[in-house]
Formats: sequence, structure tokens, C-alpha cells
Amino acid sequence: MGILGFLLLFPVIAAVVQMAIRGDNARSVTVYVSSGIIIVASIVAAVLFMGQSVYFDGSSEVVSIVLTLVDLGIAVLIIYYAVKYKRPAVLALAVVQIVLILVFEVFIAPGATVSSALYIDTLSIIMALIIGIIGSGIIVYALGYMRDFKTEHADEPDRRPRFFAIMYVFLAGMFLIVFSNNLAWMLCGWEITTVCSFLLIGYTRTEEAMNNAFRQIWMNLIGGIAFSVAIMILGSYGILELNILVMAGQFFHNGLFMVATSLLALAAITKAAQMPFHTWLLGAMVAPTPTSALLHSSTMVKAGCFLLIKLSPVFAGSLPGLVVMLVGILTFMLASMIAITQSNAKRVLAYSTIANLGLIVACAGIGSSMAVWAAIFLLIFHA
Repeated sequence: MGILGFLLLFPVIAAVVQMAIRGDNARSVTVYVSSGIIIVASIVAAVLFMGQSVYFDGSSEVVSIVLTLVDLGIAVLIIYYAVKYKRPAVLALAVVQIVLILVFEVFIAPGATVSSALYIDTLSIIMALIIGIIGSGIIVYALGYMRDFKTEHADEPDRRPRFFAIMYVFLAGMFLIVFSNNLAWMLCGWEITTVCSFLLIGYTRTEEAMNNAFRQIWMNLIGGIAFSVAIMILGSYGILELNILVMAGQFFHNGLFMVATSLLALAAITKAAQMPFHTWLLGAMVAPTPTSALLHSSTMVKAGCFLLIKLSPVFAGSLPGLVVMLVGILTFMLASMIAITQSNAKRVLAYSTIANLGLIVACAGIGSSMAVWAAIFLLIFHA
């Protein structure tokens, strides 16, 4: 469990360090060192646990309280930006999210027991390698890019300390998603990646950047609310563990249980930028290139694919699985056709990403073992 805890906490420490750094040389050294450590740690985790499925107790009231406070803090931050930029729809969604978090913690969580809060298996190892190696590589690449970006925008405040800090927090949020067996903990990682994406897309604070950042936030808030309602329903059954959900879902294809599964699928589809929620990923291209690289390759969109692949045994032969498969197929076909009509290279890349994600989502919706392995290989190749 030690290596999992390290991967969850070290990126946060790296983020704090980045916030304190102002010089280019010091930033370069700390980014190289921090990213190298994350890469090595992710490889060590893969070597230690490859081919195994290990579940760790790790449940702690203190950790749960801290993560709940993080959830509430994220919602409050979104409310602040929604008020500042006069976005009433985003404000309303953030308030709903706060209410759902409080209702869950007061009325649902005390009645649900979590025996295994963290886990690691083959899929989470693959995701950890993608996050650790590709995500860290993008942050290293960002050093030179953001140095040139600052030179070209010399009249603007230097926001690079915040930029690099957010990117490391992003990685921590992704590690939390892929290692959490506790769905409430996974929701916290889910929201961390959402708010970090918002801040990165709106980095330049131009009107275009903020419009696209708010498009991303309201679409993913819908997904976050769907996720919250899902765990409230599952919590009423006494289920808050992902492995138990997957096992039970293979034999329980009716009632509120399937509603909860459908809501989790909706959350994953919004995160994976599937149609009609694909426009937020197109808008992310206005951000500095390291941001769009991070969103397209190892974070955000892959979180949605990850959850759908984990739920694929539940989807097999069910109505939610059929819907997920059709959404993926339609997204793949339409995005592919749109991509070949584009002349702008960034839009070609964006639509090809959406199309590839659609293929992964379709395979997850099918739910057979061969389709799931195809989804995993596609996930690796695309990253």
C-alpha cells in the first residue's frame, strides 16, 4: 500500500513546491526531479503488482473527512468563479453538487461500510503507467513551452507557478481515480480533474478561454452530479465499493441499481467527451499546448474510459450497455467523418481523439472479454 500512498501524495507535494518557485532554473530542476520520481514510482508499482488484484483496507475516517472537505472546497471554488464571471447555470450546478455531497455524508455514508478503500489490478497499473509516464513527460515538455509562452506574453502576469502546480494536482486526482475502490473517494478524484481542467483551459483568462473553460465545467458538473446521485443510490443498498458493484451488477439488472449504473455511465460519457458532450474537448484546444496534450492523452478523457471499462461486466447484455455502445459507435463514426473535413491541425487532432474515445467506449459497452481487451489496447495506443 505504501507505493499507492506515495503516488497519491507526492504529486500534491510537488504542486506545493511549484507554487513557491519563481525562477526558471529552480523550476526546471524541481520539475525534472519530481516528474522522474513519479515515473519511477509508477514503474515500481507496475513491477510489484503486475498480474495481481490486491485490495487494501486503507479506510480512514480522517481521509474520508479530508476528501469530503476537498469536494466542498472544489464546489465553493466553482461558485466563486461562477459569480465572478456571471455564470448562473454553473452556479446552480455547483450549489446542487454541494447539497448532494452534504446529504450523502449526513444520511448515506454512515450506513455504508467500506472494507477495501484502495486497490490495484492490471487495468489500474496500465492507467498508472499512462498517468505517471506520459503525464509527467508532458509536464517536462511544458517547461520549454511555457518559457516561450511567457516570452510572447511578457505584458501578462507570470502564472507559471500556478500552472505547474495545477498539472501536478491533476496527476494526483487521476491516481486517486484509478486506485480508489471507495466510490466516494473516486468521486473526489473525479472532481479534482474537473476543476483542474477548468483552471488550465482558462489559463490565459481571455474571453475565448473563459468561455471554453465554463463549457467544460458545466458539462462535467452534470457528470459529477450524476456520479453523486449514483453513489447515493448505491449507498442506500450498502454498496460503496467498486468491486462489489461490479460483482453485484452482473446479476442485478433491474430497479434503482441499474439507474445508478446508468448515471455512472453518464458521468463517464461526459468525462470521455462523447457526443453530445464532445464540444468541451474541442474548446480545450484554446489553452496552451501542454494542457490539451494532458487532457487528450492521460487525464480527464481517460478517466471516463477507465470507469466504463471497469463497469463493462455490468454492461454486458444490459440496456445501459446497449446505450453506451451506441453512443460510442455514433461518436466514432460522426467524429471520424468530421475529422477528415477539417483543415485546422488542432481540430483534426481533437476530432480524431473523440473518435478514438468513441471506439473505446463502444467496446466497453459491449462488455465481452475480447471487447474489453480491445478497449484497453486502444486506450494504450491512443495515450
